[in-house]
Amino acid sequence: MEFHENLHDMGVKEGLKGRKLHKSVESFTWNITILKGQADLLKHARAEVLENLKQIHYAALTCNLAKGGAGPSSGSESRGRRSLEAIPEKAVGENDITDEEN
Repeated sequence: MEFHENLHDMGVKEGLKGRKLHKSVESFTWNITILKGQADLLKHARAEVLENLKQIHYAALTCNLAKGGAGPSSGSESRGRRSLEAIPEKAVGENDITDEEN
């Protein structure tokens, strides 16, 4: 933004005149506008990512998934805790099928 304030003078100093000077100032202004927009998008994305990480952290603490045992449960409860592995399905025999399923 510091260059934008002195851009016209810098262009004249470099030998730009008339239409070329106007076009260069206009292009610079357009590029600054685009960069500001991209910076705003990045700021919002960063804030959203930080919020998501915070929610994941709190969810892990709530479910006792955090390393180091920092959480509301005692050691005896953590031994009985289920892992996140898939639960195997029970085999369904022919006698277990009801009329509604046919």
